[in-house]
Amino acid sequence: MEKTKIIKEIKIKIAQEEVTRYLGYQKDFVTALNSDLKELIDEEIKQAYSLLESRGIYRLLSIKSISPEGVIFTECGYQFSLNTRSVKLFKNAEYLLLAVVTIGPKIEQSIKKQFEQNQYLRAMVRDAVGTVAVKTAGQWLNHYIEERSLQEGFELSRYFEPGSGDWDIQEQKKIFQILQPEKIGVTLNSSYMMQPAKSLSWIRGMGHNLIHSYRDEFSCQYCLLENCLFRKRRKD
Repeated sequence: MEKTKIIKEIKIKIAQEEVTRYLGYQKDFVTALNSDLKELIDEEIKQAYSLLESRGIYRLLSIKSISPEGVIFTECGYQFSLNTRSVKLFKNAEYLLLAVVTIGPKIEQSIKKQFEQNQYLRAMVRDAVGTVAVKTAGQWLNHYIEERSLQEGFELSRYFEPGSGDWDIQEQKKIFQILQPEKIGVTLNSSYMMQPAKSLSWIRGMGHNLIHSYRDEFSCQYCLLENCLFRKRRKD
C-alpha cells in the first residue's frame, strides 16, 4: 500500500442549495428566498472560487488488531481509541485510512475583513460558502480514494472525525503526528483545533470483506446529535 500522498488539485463545485441549508434554511423554503438574498449567495459563491486553495493529504496504515474495548492497533505502534459502539464498524478492516483536507486560509481572512467592514450579512454568507466548500473538498477526496480502492477490490467504512459524536477530539493529535498536514498548510493548536479552520480530518476502515461498508449506511444515523439543524434525513 502507498504511504502518505498529497493531492494538490481538488476540483469542487459549491451548491447554492447546500449554502442555504447551512444558513439555516430548510430545503422546502429555499424557493421562498427573496431575490436579493439569492443574488448575494450567488455572488459570494462566485467570489469564493478565487479564494480556494484546496489541498488534501492521506495515508493508509495496516491494522494489526482491534480490541473489544474499541482500540485500533496499527503498524509502527500507532493506536486509536474509539469506543465499543464505533469500532464495530471497522470489523474485518485491513487498513486504517487517515486523511486531512483544507481549502486554505484566504476565505477565512476575507470573512474577517468583511466583519471588520461591518458587512455582516456577506460575512455570514461567505462563512456558509466556505463550510460547504471544505465539506465538498472532503467528499471529493473521499471519492478519489474510494475509486482507487474499489479498483483493488477494497471497500471502505463510513468516516469518523475527531471531536464528532463521542470520539475524543484529542485523537486529532495522533492524525497530525502521522500525516504531518503541515505539508499542505494545516496546523493544530493547543485545543486540537485545525488552522485554517476550514479544514477537515477523518479516519476510515478499508478491507476486502467489510461487514459495514459506507455503501450500506446512512452516515447521519450514527451521529449522536439527533436535533442537529444540518442533519440529513432519509428520503424513505
